[in-house]
Amino acid sequence: MAKAKATQASVRLSVRTVATHGALTRYRAGLGPFTREPQVVEVTPEQAEALRADPVLVVTEAEKG
Repeated sequence: MAKAKATQASVRLSVRTVATHGALTRYRAGLGPFTREPQVVEVTPEQAEALRADPVLVVTEAEKG
């Protein structure tokens, strides 16, 4: 009997680097490059946790578009 694949709800986040990181890019959780310009990404809850834990990234909930 085949198991049904569980689907995870995605989370929309706006991600950018902090000013003190300068013009450098940042990769995290298999995503990026992140820069000073905010980027909206749809991620799994696990990726969202990793992004939020990174002190070089500013992560906020993205507006629903």
